Formats: sequence, C-alpha cells, structure tokens
Amino acid sequence: MAEQTNVTVTAEAVEKQREHQNKNYLSSRDYIAYNLSGFGDKNWDTFNSRNASFFNRNILGVSAWTLSKASVVSGIADTLDNAVSGAIIDRTRTRWGRVRPFLVLTLPLWCIAQGVNWSLPTNLSQSLYMVIFSVLYYLGSIANSFYAPAYGALLYNLTPNVDERNRLIATDTYADLIGGSVLPEIFKLLVDILPKTLARRTIYMGGAYAGVIMVIIFRIYGFFALRERVPLASREQMNEVSVWKSFKSVAGCRPMWVLLIKNFFGVGKGVSSQIESDFWINCYGKLSYSTIAGLFTGLPSYFVLPFAPKLSRKFGVRNLCSGSYAFCGLSYILMYLVGFQPFGKSRKVLNIIWITFGLTVCGSLNSIQRYSSTAMTGDLYDYVEWKTGIRNEGMINAAMGYVSLITNQVANLISGALITKLGIRTTYINGNFVPSDDPVLLRNIWIVLALCPGLGRLAKGITLLFFNVNGKTKEKMMEELAVARAEKVADAKPDEA
Repeated sequence: MAEQTNVTVTAEAVEKQREHQNKNYLSSRDYIAYNLSGFGDKNWDTFNSRNASFFNRNILGVSAWTLSKASVVSGIADTLDNAVSGAIIDRTRTRWGRVRPFLVLTLPLWCIAQGVNWSLPTNLSQSLYMVIFSVLYYLGSIANSFYAPAYGALLYNLTPNVDERNRLIATDTYADLIGGSVLPEIFKLLVDILPKTLARRTIYMGGAYAGVIMVIIFRIYGFFALRERVPLASREQMNEVSVWKSFKSVAGCRPMWVLLIKNFFGVGKGVSSQIESDFWINCYGKLSYSTIAGLFTGLPSYFVLPFAPKLSRKFGVRNLCSGSYAFCGLSYILMYLVGFQPFGKSRKVLNIIWITFGLTVCGSLNSIQRYSSTAMTGDLYDYVEWKTGIRNEGMINAAMGYVSLITNQVANLISGALITKLGIRTTYINGNFVPSDDPVLLRNIWIVLALCPGLGRLAKGITLLFFNVNGKTKEKMMEELAVARAEKVADAKPDEA
C-alpha cells in the first residue's frame, strides 16, 4: 500500500512539474525589467568593440601587436578565477537569488578596468603600454569571470517554461535592435559634427564615460527588479556532486564543444569590427556615413525577428541558427568579390548606396542568429542538467570560459598580427583624422572588413550542424527533466522549495 502511495505521489509531482514547465510566469513588467537590465552592457559592448582598438591604436599610439600580447598575458593570468567562478556561482544561495548578486558585486572592478583605458597618456613606450593593458585586461577578466556566467544564467532562471523563455529571448533581441546601439550611433555622429577645435580624443573619452555610467545604472536596476524561478538543487544535493565531477561531466559535453568551436569562428567578425572605423574614414571619408548606412542595414532584422519563435518550432533552433549563419557568410563573400567601389572612385554616392545594400543583406538575419544562439545556450543548460542531475550554469560557463579563454587569445593574436601585417591604421594629426588614398591600404581594409566575417559566418553555420540537442532528443530531454525536477521539489526542505 505504501508503494502505491509513493507511486501516486510521484506521478502527481511529475504532472505538477509538467504544468510548472508549461505555465506562464512572466508579466509585462518582467519582460521590460530583463530587457532593461542589460541595456547598459549591450551599449557598452557595441561601443567598446567598435572603438577601443581604434582609439588605442590611432590616438594613444599602441600597436595592435602590443594589445594582442597584453590580452594573451592577462588571459594566462585569468585561468585561476575562471576555474573557480563557476563553482562559486552554482553553490551560491542568498535571499536575492543565486546569480543576481553578481550583477552588482562585479561593478567596482569592472569600472576600473573599463574606465582607466580612455584616460591614459599618449606616446608612452610600447613596453609600458604592454604592462598597463595587461593589468587592465586582467582586472576586467576577473569581473567578467563572475558577471558573464551570472547574467547568462539569469535569463534561463527567470522561467522554467521553454516557450516563454524563447519569447523572452525574442523580445530581448528586439530590444537589442532598438536600443542596443543608442550610445554607439549617437557617438559616431558626434565625432563628425562637433567642432574640429574639440580634439577627437575628448569625444571618445566622453562617450566611454557615458557608457560606463549606463552600465552602473542598469545593472543596479536589474538586481532589484528581477526574480529567479527555476527549481534548484539544495546545498545538500550540490554537496553530493563534487566540483571535480561536475567539471568532468561538463567538459565532456558534446553540444558545449560545438558551441565553443562555433564561438571561435567569431574571430572573423571580431577582427572586422576592430577596423570598422578605419574603413569608413579611409574608404569614404567620414565616420558618420556608417550611421547613415546603419539606418538601413538594421531594418530587415526588425521584420524577421517576430517570426523567430515560429521558425524555431518549425525547423528547430539548431537548423535555424546554422542556416542563418551560412546565408550571411555567403552574402559577405559575394559582397567582397564585388568590392566597395564598384562604380568607380568619383561616384561616392552610388558606392555608399551599394555598400549600404550589401551590408543590409549580410546582416539581414543577425537578429535570428542572436535569438537562436541564445536559445541554444538554454538547450545546453537543460542538456547538462538532464545528464548530471544538477543545474549548474556557472560550471558550464566556467568550462566554456576556460576553453574560450584559450581560443580568444589565439583569435586576438591572429587579429593583432593581421592588422599589423596589413598595416591598417588611420592618420591622426592635430586632433583630427586624415583619410588615406593609398590603394594598398584601402584594399587591405576591405579584405578584413568583408572577407573575414564571411568566412567566419560560413564556418559557424557548418559547425552548428553537429549540435545534437535537437528534434526527438530534445523532446525526450524535456520529458525526463520534468520527472527530475519534480523529485528536486519533493526532496527540498520547506525553506528551499
């Protein structure tokens, strides 16, 4: 009789957990709160990726090779905190949640790492710059070792409902399109329209400080506005699984390695972003032309993104992501073959119209890529929980971060060597930029801007075909997770449930 009672209770618990996974939890306020929580960081990431390398190379006078070596040195030093951050995050239990506290605890170190760079004096020796940037990069990497896994896990802990989670991902991606580049786009206009008597360095410093302030405001807002809802293992259950065992199970995870290899091929777009300002200033004469082009290049993403959840249900998240990367990769390669001056040097307007059209096609599925990549990360978290019994996003991110650390340093060395070898730079005289008419320089800039992301995107699409959390495997995973999560809820103590 006792056995029958236990079976009945278990069946009811499982059914309740199935309902738990299908119930809608997020109100409009939750959607808005999450979209705003990362608003500052998303603006900063875009601003920093577009301008930091350009500022350091052309205004401070730091060589690309020096920056690459500093990144490698800081990466080697960063191995320790990457190894422990995941375990610390996974085993954190506070009244504010498991991951939310790290949104604000990492802020002081992050502010130092990101803010000091823009105030450094010019014309220091390359050796001294090497030391300074190694330290700044290292401080930033420590902060990021805890913030990135925590913020990444937060999205997947706001609701256990996968469909609702994907809708949240879609709205977050939409918010990125609308507001993720507010600061960078305004900044590019200011570089051109503010008086020439105002040194361009001063404008870059102002933009950077504005970005840092935005990050502080919106991270603090996110800390107070959000709530975690996915059932977690208790401290006792976590202690039953050693850190080493968790790390081994995560490190042997096939879908994680697929995403790692896919992320490595992001080096193509990463190098392209570093010389974007060099391209617009030297090839077309003004940085603000990129803002004009940006008004059109982002338009397709607004129209295709609303279809992302429906397309992912029809084709599968993996297939959607792989196909979108392959399409964009081929588009970049075709644009490269046509060139950036197909109408001749004298017809600048027609050339700008062409490059705007080309970049529009190349970036037409960017929002689909963002959406599906984020959704695949959620599938990875669920997969590891399915295989290990423990929801340990921190450990997953630590393992991914550890390998990404190595691949990123390789990527940084490649980009630094490539930019140095090709001699890509912009002349900075008396506080202003002077466009170049050197055909070799312009050709080299075009190679990096168009061909590198094309090859990288194509490689990403091919790699994702090996991501195995798809189709029937994913359906089976979610069904068995309902059973496992029901057991966690049943075993939890009243104050932990």
